[in-house]
Amino acid sequence: MHEFHDRTKGEIVDSNTQIDENLINKFNIINLFGKETLEDIQEKISRATGLAFVTVDYKGEPITKMTSFTEFCSEIRKNKKAECVCKSSDAFGGIQAAVTQKNCVYFCPCGLLEIAIPIIVRGHYLGGFIGGQVRCLDAPSGVSKLENVIKHSQNYREDKHMLSLFESVQLYNYEKFMSVAELISLIINQLGEKEAYRLMQKNSLKKEVEELNNSKKELEIENALKKNELINLRAQLNPHFLINVLNSISNLAAIEDSPKTNEMIVMFADYLKQSLGSQKSYTNLSDEFENIEKYLRIQKVKYGDLLQYSINMNEKMHYQRIPSHIIMPFVEYAVFYGIATKNNGGKVAVTSYYEGKDVVICISDNGSGFSDEAIAKKFKIYKGGYEGESIQISISNAREKLITLFGEKYDTFIENTEGEGTRSIIRFPIKFEERNV
Repeated sequence: MHEFHDRTKGEIVDSNTQIDENLINKFNIINLFGKETLEDIQEKISRATGLAFVTVDYKGEPITKMTSFTEFCSEIRKNKKAECVCKSSDAFGGIQAAVTQKNCVYFCPCGLLEIAIPIIVRGHYLGGFIGGQVRCLDAPSGVSKLENVIKHSQNYREDKHMLSLFESVQLYNYEKFMSVAELISLIINQLGEKEAYRLMQKNSLKKEVEELNNSKKELEIENALKKNELINLRAQLNPHFLINVLNSISNLAAIEDSPKTNEMIVMFADYLKQSLGSQKSYTNLSDEFENIEKYLRIQKVKYGDLLQYSINMNEKMHYQRIPSHIIMPFVEYAVFYGIATKNNGGKVAVTSYYEGKDVVICISDNGSGFSDEAIAKKFKIYKGGYEGESIQISISNAREKLITLFGEKYDTFIENTEGEGTRSIIRFPIKFEERNV
C-alpha cells in the first residue's frame, strides 16, 4: 500500500528553497528573465539613471538590443571594425565581472566610463549588465583604461564631428556613478534570485504533481490487482471439505436407507447454494451467521457428540454490514485444528458484539490449541496436500482482505494456547464505505 503525506504550504516552500543543482546548471540568462523582460529592465533603469545598457551572456556576447546608447557610441559602431572593438570591450567587462563576481569599472577604448554588473544566481554567473557610456573626470587612477590594450583603427579625436559628439556625452561624478551602479546591481541580482526561486518552485511543484500522478497510477494498479485477487477469492470454498462431505454422504447412503442421509444432502446443498451463489462483496451479519450454522450442522453430522457449538449474535446486529466470507475460515480452523485433533472433541463458539466504534466477532474453541510451529510439525507428513492447508490459505486471504479494506490495525488477532484452545478476534468498523472490491 502507498502512504500519502499531506504537505503544508510551508513545507513546500522549504523544499523549494533547497538548491536543485541540476536545475540551476540549466539556467541561462534568457530562460531566467526572458529577452523582453531584460530589455524592459534596461529601458526603465536607463530612463532613471541616464546610462546606456546592453546585456551580455556568460560568454560576453550581447543578447539584448542596445538601450539609450549615446549618439557617439552609435556612430562609432556603424563601422564594422570599430564595432568589433566595442564588443571586445563589453566582453572584457563581462569576463572580469564573471571572474571576480564583482562590479567591474573600466574606461572603454574611446575613454568613456563603463561598468559590468555580474548577474549571479545561487553562486552561478549567468551574464552581466554592461552600462555607462559617460564621461568622468574624477575617476581613480587605478581604473582600467582599455585604450592601452584595445585600440580603434581610427582616432575619433581627429574627426571634429566625432569629437563634438564625444564632448556632448553626459558627464558623471565617479562617486555618483558607483552609487548608481551598486543600486542597479542590487536590483538586478534580487530580481535574478526571485526569478530563480520562482522557477525552482515551479519545478518542485511539477515534480510533486508527477510524483502524485505516479503514486496514483501505482495505487490504481495495486487496487486493480487487489480487486482481481479478492474477486478470485470471493466465496472461496475449501475443496477438501467438499470432498469429505461428499464421502460422508456416499458412506451414509451405502450403509443405511435413512432420513439422515437426505437431511445431510439437503443441508449441504443449501450450504453450497448460499456459499457459491452470492457474488456480493458485503452481506448482513445475520446471513453470514446463518451460513456458519449450516456449516457447523454438517460437521455435527460428521463428528457427532465430539462437536458442540454455539452461535450468539446481539439482536441489534442482524443488519450489520460485513465483508463477505471473512468469518468462515476461522470457524473451519476451529473445527479442523481444534476439535478434530482432540480425542474427546470439544466446543466451537461464535459470538459477536459492538465495542466502541467497532464490530467484534470472536471464534473460539477448547480444542488442541496448536501453535503454527506445532501444526507444521504435526502435519509435515502431508507435504501441504491436506484440508488444513486450504483453511490456512483462506485465513490468510481473509486477513489480507480486512487489511486492504480497513488498514493494518484491523488485522485479525489469533491466540493459540496449547491444550486449551484457540481464540480468533475479527474486528472492523461499524460504519464503513462499501468499496467495490
